[in-house]
Amino acid sequence: PPDRPAAEVVGDLLDQAMDLSARFLADRAGLSASAAFVLNRVRREGPMRLTSLAAKEGVSQPSMTQLIQRLERQDLVARLADPDDGRATLIGITARGEALLEERTRIRRERLAALLSTLSAEEACTLQLSARVASPILDRLAADADAASEPQAAQLAAAGALVRQDVRCRDDA
Repeated sequence: PPDRPAAEVVGDLLDQAMDLSARFLADRAGLSASAAFVLNRVRREGPMRLTSLAAKEGVSQPSMTQLIQRLERQDLVARLADPDDGRATLIGITARGEALLEERTRIRRERLAALLSTLSAEEACTLQLSARVASPILDRLAADADAASEPQAAQLAAAGALVRQDVRCRDDA
């Protein structure tokens, strides 16, 4: 129904996209989902402290330490000197980690192209245009989610200082 809340409509779409990605597009060989998320974050945001990485990924520091140690043994990440604090280290992605993520992206794109070829030209065009419209909005939501994972924003949200609105859209079709 057109009067469903935005969180339900968008949530259903994201659930379908995640299911499609996990079941048909992802390369499951050699890298767990949590390891892939960590590698992608470090590539996207640059080297960061292990404590920050654990907080952003929503896991305990000991769990993140174990994951980073596994990724180090595979030469996918490396510890780097923190230029701001000589006592601390940062976690950065290695050339091998970059190459692995690029290969995984290439495989996902090939699988997606095969799936898209099953659509009519009109359906493919509609989906492509929808993606172009949704992409910057999803980027904004991802940035907002990352900001909310920071301790101060989480405290504000818990205290009810962040107000959420439910947006309703009309179906003009």
